[in-house]
Amino acid sequence: MLIDEKSIYEVTGGDYSVYCFGYTQARTVTNDIMKRDPWGGIPFVIRKDLEVSFDDKGNVVMPRVVLDKILFIASDDLPEGEE
Repeated sequence: MLIDEKSIYEVTGGDYSVYCFGYTQARTVTNDIMKRDPWGGIPFVIRKDLEVSFDDKGNVVMPRVVLDKILFIASDDLPEGEE
C-alpha cells in the first residue's frame, strides 16, 4: 500500500466515513475514534484515488475530475419525489 501525505484517505467503520488529507491525519483520526469507542471495532483506512498537489504558495491544486469525485462523495442523494 502506498502511503503518502498528498492523497485523500477515507476512515470508515461501516456506519460512518471521515475523509482526511494525508496518511498521518487519517491515522490520527483512526486513533481518536478507537479511544472514543474502544468496543466499536477497528476502522479501515482506505486510500482514495484522489491525489492533489501544491503550488508554490501552498495552495491545493487538483484536476477537475478529482474535484468532481470529491463533490460526488460529499453530496447526499437527491430526495425522492412524492407520489
